[in-house]
Amino acid sequence: MNSNYMKKGIEGLLLVFLLSIFLPAGVIFAEEKARDTGIDPYIDIIVRYEGEVPDEASLDTRYKNIKTMDVLPIQTMSVPISAVREISLQENVRRITYDQEVETSQSTYEISSEDWNQDMVGSFDALTEGYTGKNVSVAILDTGFYKHPEITYSGGYSIFGEEDELGPDPWTNDHSGHGTHVAGIIGAMPGSRTQGVAPGVDLYGVKVYHESNGSKTRVGNLLAGLNWAIKNGSDIIVISSGYEHQNNEVHEVIQLAASKGIMTIAASGNMTEDNVTSDYPAAHDEVIAVSGVDQKQNHVSDSMIAYENELAAPGQNILSLSTDGTHTAMSGTSQAAPHVAGVAALLMEKYPDDSARAIRQRMIDCALDLGEPGRDLIYGYGLVQYDKKGSAEKTPEEQPKENPDETGNPSKDTSEEPSEEKQKYPDEKSDVIEGNPPKDQDESADRIPSDSKKPDESQDEKSENDLADEESSQTKDEKEQADKEDITEEEDEAESTDKSKDKEQSLQQKTVWVRPQEANGTAKVTDKDLMAVAENGVLAVSFDASLSHLDCIQLSREQVEMVRDKHIVLLVARADLEWVIPSSNLSDGDALLSFEQINETTAFEDISKGDILSFSIEQNGQRTSEFPSQMTYRFFTPAAEFNQDALYQWNEANETWHMLGDAYTKGGVVGVTTETPALAVFNPAELTSVQEKNDSENNHSVEDKIESSDETETETAADESSSDFPIVLSSIIVVIVSVSGGFYFFGGKN
Repeated sequence: MNSNYMKKGIEGLLLVFLLSIFLPAGVIFAEEKARDTGIDPYIDIIVRYEGEVPDEASLDTRYKNIKTMDVLPIQTMSVPISAVREISLQENVRRITYDQEVETSQSTYEISSEDWNQDMVGSFDALTEGYTGKNVSVAILDTGFYKHPEITYSGGYSIFGEEDELGPDPWTNDHSGHGTHVAGIIGAMPGSRTQGVAPGVDLYGVKVYHESNGSKTRVGNLLAGLNWAIKNGSDIIVISSGYEHQNNEVHEVIQLAASKGIMTIAASGNMTEDNVTSDYPAAHDEVIAVSGVDQKQNHVSDSMIAYENELAAPGQNILSLSTDGTHTAMSGTSQAAPHVAGVAALLMEKYPDDSARAIRQRMIDCALDLGEPGRDLIYGYGLVQYDKKGSAEKTPEEQPKENPDETGNPSKDTSEEPSEEKQKYPDEKSDVIEGNPPKDQDESADRIPSDSKKPDESQDEKSENDLADEESSQTKDEKEQADKEDITEEEDEAESTDKSKDKEQSLQQKTVWVRPQEANGTAKVTDKDLMAVAENGVLAVSFDASLSHLDCIQLSREQVEMVRDKHIVLLVARADLEWVIPSSNLSDGDALLSFEQINETTAFEDISKGDILSFSIEQNGQRTSEFPSQMTYRFFTPAAEFNQDALYQWNEANETWHMLGDAYTKGGVVGVTTETPALAVFNPAELTSVQEKNDSENNHSVEDKIESSDETETETAADESSSDFPIVLSSIIVVIVSVSGGFYFFGGKN
């Protein structure tokens, strides 16, 4: 008895160790703690629905801080960590991702001078021509907006209402001064000490940072701000904030904004020891990513160096409005982004017939080239400039884009084509398939990924005459550059491909829950589903009630390769089971992961605590029974813990059930094995009792058969001479009796 307990204890420790490998540690230990202590910690999640969003009042009363988007079927909320799986099994849920932290993109420097930044981007030239950004709607998503006497807002909005868990926080409350400063750079009144780049815009302040969290917020809050900006018809959205990993929902909403002709501009981010890649959402191709320069048009030391950079703008010692009614200087790409927004607003007023994409192209064409010729990693296409020489001719919307390599030179376009889903977004009524992160490339294809490496030198400020000379020789330069591209095209293409892979490795979430699509009776995930998962992450494929008839998942050869390359753990999640499959258990080729209910008569099925399921992994038309890594199986049955149920595996050789595991975690009984067996849940005491009874009956049956056989042989010998037919018939009877009599086989009783 004691050795039995010791064996179970060792199995339990092994199980916890394996679970810690296969599933995200934070989630596992949080859920185990909730089970053991009765404390269920809360987690912030973003839920993407397949169709209609449920009414907030109809949701579980435990869910807190629920916000519903209008532009896409998305809700953000705080829920007990144990509820995530429950939510994923709802029929209307397409995907669940975990919310992440967002920070302002700000640095601190001492003030040096005034007004140089407006002069550098040409805003005074626009004012001379009579353009101030009039009738252009600009929404700034930030910390709040103090009603400074030198700025006028057309309106504002705070996502933190009376019902918010953190308490109400009005949009006019700027607890850090960041939002007020950014707004002043765009729209401070003409003639004021810190006149804005486009003082005539219709400015809207959208508060997405709560005062209790300082300069930090959540992606879900950013989503709510984007939702408001799109719904209220903004022309330009400014985001001087960033976060580390791509979020699918934010990307989709930004794609939706682009499809509606809304320009999104964001800070590229500030480099630190822990952050050397461009922040999101600036890294999305639909977004204009802005880096920073100083008063001498040199790169600001902590401004991000990255292939996503599209334009540069003043970002050091920028004097703007303060929350104490005066003025203050701040630095960072947070300050650079609103300069680009201001110039865009001026051009939108000057060229009212141009689309947002055409305005974006104008800014690229008019940018003052700094650093390496052409687009580079530091300045993008160059320093943003107002188009004071511009003609009334409409700028083409489709322009071939360049991709900077390590040296800042263009390389071949290796971008992907836009997905079909994107064409559905403007419609809003289309049944958009979610759960797959849209590719970082929309129709505009304005930015192409490459690598990031800091050049050694920055170029000094160029005069207006120098710029004119450069423009006059533009055709010649472009031809020379094209010749260079032809020479190094293959090398650049290889580099760009490698760097695109490097970028993908840092994307998305560690755990992504998706609802599979149904095709020809099988469940399928998309390439975008897999792209949404970070390296060494988990893709949880969740089957709701409407998909309960599906019992297999089909993976293409390319998808299997992606799973293996990124070391993605697959989690099959249904209402009755979970199956954890490490990537090492898949080999090259397509794969069919099956979890079928056994419909044939099975031993002791009448006392099983649910369906008996047979698992298999088939690749290239062949099934494998043994795998290199352990797989975890969890079965959910009513009151399994109370009844002390256990998970059993069918042993084909012995034609009997053997216990696989009796550990109870996260609402189910769990077993671990390197095989894909047939599994069922039984109560150990009940199964043992029935097995013993059955064995006893079988023993009696065997004795009866032996006696019957002896009697039959005697009778046959006595009547041997009567006829051949009775002999043959009696022989058949003997054989039938010998192989029948209650022996149970997995396939049924014969």
